[in-house]
Amino acid sequence: MITALVHRIRTQCSAELNAFSGQMQALARQDIGAGGLDAAATTMARRPCLASPGVSVDIIGFTSPRSSSGQPSVRVAVSMSMQPGQIASAVHWEEAHAWAGAVASGGWAAAEYVGSQESPGGRVFHYFLKSEDDPVSIPEYSAEYSIPTYSAAAQ
Repeated sequence: MITALVHRIRTQCSAELNAFSGQMQALARQDIGAGGLDAAATTMARRPCLASPGVSVDIIGFTSPRSSSGQPSVRVAVSMSMQPGQIASAVHWEEAHAWAGAVASGGWAAAEYVGSQESPGGRVFHYFLKSEDDPVSIPEYSAEYSIPTYSAAAQ
């Protein structure tokens, strides 16, 4: 399902994803932390979810100081927000992984899932964007990554 969603997202939102990817690439080239900025961020316009009616997606990209390997730390947060009264168990939360994969396909090797947390009215998923020349190799996101379970409090 995730691979099909990534393809659908790339097809339906290619212009927005390309612009966002360009913004992320520009942030990655900035001199973050070396006497300059502490961090930098950009956002993509809110979009409706493709797999869960009544749920919206916000994507925030940010960078922080370079790691010890010299690579910039580039991250993406995918926030999925439900309309009031919607039941969390009816939401296809794995769509967040598809959005991160679609963002990663714009110049990175993979989106590495880091974790998620509950937010008012939804969940926020966190990812590292890994470059091809990153010394720590990771597999590309696939449906075999475990998808976290959610507490009843989110329902």
